[in-house]
Amino acid sequence: MSQCLFFGFILSKRCKYLGTSNIKMEEVSLRIGFNIFKVNRELLCKYSDYFRTMFNGCCVEWSEKQEFNINMQDPNIISIIIKFMETGIKDLNKYPLSKIIEISMAANFLQITELQQQIQEMLCFKLSESNCFEFMAVAEELCYTLLEQYSASYGLFSFKSMKPEHIPTIHKLIWYLSHPYLDSQNELHVFEFGLKWLFKNHKLDSILHIFACLDMSRVSNETLTDIKEFLGDYVNQLSDSLILEVIDCLLVLTGQELEISELSLCKHKVELCQKFSERVWSETLSVVKDSRSRLIKYVPVVPICISKKHNPELLPHSLYIFEDDKGFKEYLEVVEESLWGWNVTAWGLTRLIVVCGEYGRNTGNFIRDIKVYYTFMKKWIHFGVHLPPRRHAGVTTLGDLLYIIGGVGEQRKFLATTIVYDLKQRSCRSVANFPEAIVVPAVCTHNNKVYAAGNQNIYRHETRDDKDYWEVVVSTGGKMTHLQSYKKYIYCKKTNSRLYRFDPDVDEELERITSSSIQPALICNLGNDIKVFNQTDQDKVLIDEFKEDSLDSKPRLVSTPMENMRLNSLAGACSLIMTVPPMCADLSQYHRQYLVSE
Repeated sequence: MSQCLFFGFILSKRCKYLGTSNIKMEEVSLRIGFNIFKVNRELLCKYSDYFRTMFNGCCVEWSEKQEFNINMQDPNIISIIIKFMETGIKDLNKYPLSKIIEISMAANFLQITELQQQIQEMLCFKLSESNCFEFMAVAEELCYTLLEQYSASYGLFSFKSMKPEHIPTIHKLIWYLSHPYLDSQNELHVFEFGLKWLFKNHKLDSILHIFACLDMSRVSNETLTDIKEFLGDYVNQLSDSLILEVIDCLLVLTGQELEISELSLCKHKVELCQKFSERVWSETLSVVKDSRSRLIKYVPVVPICISKKHNPELLPHSLYIFEDDKGFKEYLEVVEESLWGWNVTAWGLTRLIVVCGEYGRNTGNFIRDIKVYYTFMKKWIHFGVHLPPRRHAGVTTLGDLLYIIGGVGEQRKFLATTIVYDLKQRSCRSVANFPEAIVVPAVCTHNNKVYAAGNQNIYRHETRDDKDYWEVVVSTGGKMTHLQSYKKYIYCKKTNSRLYRFDPDVDEELERITSSSIQPALICNLGNDIKVFNQTDQDKVLIDEFKEDSLDSKPRLVSTPMENMRLNSLAGACSLIMTVPPMCADLSQYHRQYLVSE
């Protein structure tokens, strides 16, 4: 793949002195085969550290007809780089990945930092589940640390939509499934993913090494039972029964309500070795000992505005993050002071979308663009689109699709229209109208479906036989102000401040969870729990914390002062990951021994 093998350089004007002074010359010639490129010397020095160092260093006297000879297979690469220097070309998307790699290698050799940065950012914007591992390999070869970290992050945080066929090798599979920042709240799903990859690639003999990828501190008796049941269809294809015996060994521990840990295994070694062989106990100990804990952390992001009574629409709008030990902290100013009726939602776990809104009350001057904030790069990107005018809509994302539902349009008209914008393809389309014209509909995405609440029902957007429609899922008996997906349920808040939930695939009515005298403002899914932010009249926010497995107990309640500030309950809220995960290139000792023997 290497293109820049040798640079022979000869100046096309006579140099009459040696030393470190600048070489006085207007133009140089770059020859690639039969192709000659005339380039301004100052331009080369401006962009290329390579040429700058060469021109400003020691030189010898050469004949007037000599020139740069560049040993490169494709002259178009230098042509593209010269065009970048001359015009600051920004559109690299038109080139295939193979060409981008060639441009990158030339830019690396010539030390053109600005082009290297632009290529990295462009590739970061093009990341998807299908190419993130390929981009990781490219980044490693080109020494693009930023791209390598972002590619790894994208893959780790996209576990719920990742497909086994996107993982290139068993080495990458083990790295991926054992990574502490893999976005999975269920270790059964991790095991199922790995087993499907092994079956497709005819490597079922490696099943125990997939089992060793799990975070054993999150593996319960129920998880082990489900794993054993899932293995049932593959038992006849396994070379031995060691994986089943290891699972049974751990089932003995968890059946006695003991934790899965190195200490428990050692403490109960005699008992376990009476039921299983020494080999089984030793293998189980090795798996548990080298197990890595999941460390991924969601951070709630909520919109807050200053609560002064005069001219509230002229006050700044910011997003705040909340942490239990630190309270609220300002994170990002998101919209112009005069904008109202705007919406915010997450695109994945590392990007924020701000859309919709009107500049001033009833001015008819709407924001029509979409802007996205990339949290890791700390950079806003404006898409430059012209969406239909609306404010106070309901928004959510389904993969790379942005759904905008209902709201208020021009001349204060309530809307039932729904538009879907493809954030990757930069294209917009209309879908079936929502059954009701509604302002600020509560919406969410759950199990790859979009749900929205009307005045009396919750609907699900469906597509069948190339036609789409909104289907009633459950009746609510009143308007819902919030919908939030959390594990297998959708949690929702009514205007009467009660919290409900329902399983869309099972329940025909809502299950009441709790009630409160305080009007809820926002709900965030933090992976292992949900937080409900309730605004009081005394400039305080009360935060209820719920876990799915502890709904029978009283939720943990946190009271946080909010002096002179109010939650913006109409704009929406989301959860993000704020820190770039480490690469964790070093695998556990258990896995290293296996991979070395492969």
